[in-house]
Amino acid sequence: MIGTVVVSLVLVAVVFLIVRSMIKTKRSGKHVLSCGGNCSACGMCGSCPHHAASSKESR
Repeated sequence: MIGTVVVSLVLVAVVFLIVRSMIKTKRSGKHVLSCGGNCSACGMCGSCPHHAASSKESR
């Protein structure tokens, strides 16, 4: 019983820290979930802001 409570509290703490990190990243203006910049393997290549920026640089 105590073990279940401890493991549950640890999991809740880890999830809280992950969400807090994602919120801080988003507030700093960065993308939380990023494509990584590999446009050749991206299904949304035409509508991706990263793709639009990289195509402007190559001109």
